[in-house]
Amino acid sequence: MGFSGFIKGLHGLHRARAKSRIKPYPSSCYIQSRASSQSKNFNADDSILPVLVVGAGPVGLVLSILLTKLGVKCAILEKNNAFSNHPQAHFINNRSMEIFRKFDGLAEEIQRSQPPVDLWRKFIYCTSLTGPILGSVDHMQPQDFEKVCSPVSVAHFSQYKLTRLLLKKLQDLSFSVYTPETLKGLDIGKLRGGEILMGHECVSINANDQSVSVTASYIGEGKYLERNIRCSMLVGADGAGSTVRKLLGIELTGEKDLQKLVSIHFFSRDLGRYLVDERPGMLFFIFNTEAIGVLVAHDLQQGEFILQVPFYPPQQSVSDFNPQICKKLILKLVGQELRDIEVMEIKPWVMHAEVAEKFVTCDNRIILAGDAAHRFPPAGGFGMNTGIQDVHNLAWKIASVMNGIAPSSIIHTYEVERKPIALFNTALSVQNFRAAMEVPAALGLDPSIAHSVHQAISDGVGSILPSGLQRAILDGIFTIGRAQLSELLLNEKNPFGSSRLAKVRRIFEEGKSLQLQFPAEDLGFRYLEGALVPDNDSTMSVLEPPTGRRRDYIPSADPGSRLPHMNVRLLSNSSSEVIVSTLDLISGNKLEFLLIVAPLKESYKLSHAMLKVAEEFKVSAKVCVLWSAESVDKFEPSNKAALAPWNNCIDVMEAKKSSDSLSWWSMCQMTEKGAILVRPDEHIAWRVKSAVEKDPVSVMRSVFSAILQVK
Repeated sequence: MGFSGFIKGLHGLHRARAKSRIKPYPSSCYIQSRASSQSKNFNADDSILPVLVVGAGPVGLVLSILLTKLGVKCAILEKNNAFSNHPQAHFINNRSMEIFRKFDGLAEEIQRSQPPVDLWRKFIYCTSLTGPILGSVDHMQPQDFEKVCSPVSVAHFSQYKLTRLLLKKLQDLSFSVYTPETLKGLDIGKLRGGEILMGHECVSINANDQSVSVTASYIGEGKYLERNIRCSMLVGADGAGSTVRKLLGIELTGEKDLQKLVSIHFFSRDLGRYLVDERPGMLFFIFNTEAIGVLVAHDLQQGEFILQVPFYPPQQSVSDFNPQICKKLILKLVGQELRDIEVMEIKPWVMHAEVAEKFVTCDNRIILAGDAAHRFPPAGGFGMNTGIQDVHNLAWKIASVMNGIAPSSIIHTYEVERKPIALFNTALSVQNFRAAMEVPAALGLDPSIAHSVHQAISDGVGSILPSGLQRAILDGIFTIGRAQLSELLLNEKNPFGSSRLAKVRRIFEEGKSLQLQFPAEDLGFRYLEGALVPDNDSTMSVLEPPTGRRRDYIPSADPGSRLPHMNVRLLSNSSSEVIVSTLDLISGNKLEFLLIVAPLKESYKLSHAMLKVAEEFKVSAKVCVLWSAESVDKFEPSNKAALAPWNNCIDVMEAKKSSDSLSWWSMCQMTEKGAILVRPDEHIAWRVKSAVEKDPVSVMRSVFSAILQVK
């Protein structure tokens, strides 16, 4: 099945170079001259668009929303003429949902619109959708619903539906969608921000120390035409086959061509109703004598599915998967007749595990994000989610540069922080993909054998045979292999089959099959260096090498970590009580840092110093005084005199679920004498575990200089 030979250890995975270098286009990024990044003003010329985003997938749309909310004008180029209806990604993890909570109700809208969780919480392994079940895995645990670690749960929501909601959010922010036909009269060479240009492909990039010049091609009135667009920064969020990355000549390292598959997008309400009633789930791994495939149930209530089947070119071609053949294949895997199969789209694709050699280039003016920077196996759903978190990291840094708060060197910290996460998630996805192969291997369908057979026919002695004979040999060998799934062999009465079924049961019992959720990696990823101040007494180390198995999240306040979630009560003179997450204390609509302290005299002095220094650095800042649940009778409004002349302070109190719940400072493995400074992307930039002994103003100047890369 083409699964084996794709990883030679973690080091080999990320150090091995791609077999063939992608040759850049003749007009690849050309730097005419380089000025000091400390002195440049990236937003000095009002006639130049601040940011041009290439790619209108979820990553490009999320970045555009974030930038617009932070006051940075941007526009989007998209080579396709229309948005795709192919479901593609469908799992939104905790961290991405936390980001969406800041998008004016987007997370809540996703949760309302997604299928009920009981319809997608399981992976089911079977011989057909109506035949015997070999095993199932429930991926939701009680803590996933209790919102202890995060204020929001994961979601199952097709990518094209997410794209529609993101597009609506952009339109609410005054973005407009243009096609080549609707652009007449618009001076497209001087974009003002808020434009989404469909049917426009980036074909050349030139950069100098003033701007980036992009040439976009499009078809207008039946002719091939071009437009030139100047911007201060260019972000390539144009997917796994990124044109921007190719134009820049940036290589990918890792493993190519792990597996080739065909995705069959179809609807069948009959099948949806049957599965809702009999065996609801998200993924169905189907192994029988006639066919093998993975069915992704995007929405059982609507009857929307994607069937993934192995694909072996050149012996097979996409024409071998026409709608009629696909319907027959679906029926073989279902195990009964369906009257209403409607095949919508058939797409081949290739699975890779690669990361770009660099994410930032051309003097910090051109940046790669999402699949343009890293291509993962889909196991675990890290692709789209990692891309969303890429741009969440990037947006505030771009805004800092555009607002003159930070030099362009802060953009390099995006690569410093996000590339290690991409490498880790690539390895984790590969490990999870390998786990997915455990069950078929236990059934006698060794992926390495299928891979070797295909290699021998395609590149070995079989390559001299006529193509038709190659195809016949391949089909024959695979038919013999699938024969091991016969009910005569695969049953408890047959010693051979009983042994294999026992192996399958052990895989499920030991948690070695494909996993869906990774709380430790989803919420616990940490930046070790970059736009932050590391400390020398961190109690939490970096995540251990990935195992492909679910691990629990442990809250941490180490610099670089996501701010731990705790419900807190807003304290004010109002009689109403409002409970929010600590993550809600960071604004999603402006570039603002947050200092969390306890109501202590020394902490007020530090807060005063932080606000004073933030003003010097021309950055917005706020103080949060966090009161313990036990101090409810001692609460007084924060010492305004100590913070004068600033009044940007908020008082909150722990809203514990029970008396034995950890306090905020205990959860952070600190004492109340400490302080935590949080970045606009909700990651901890600096912390001190006890009172600052040195001059707090000098300390905070050093802290902001390090974070903002100001020398």
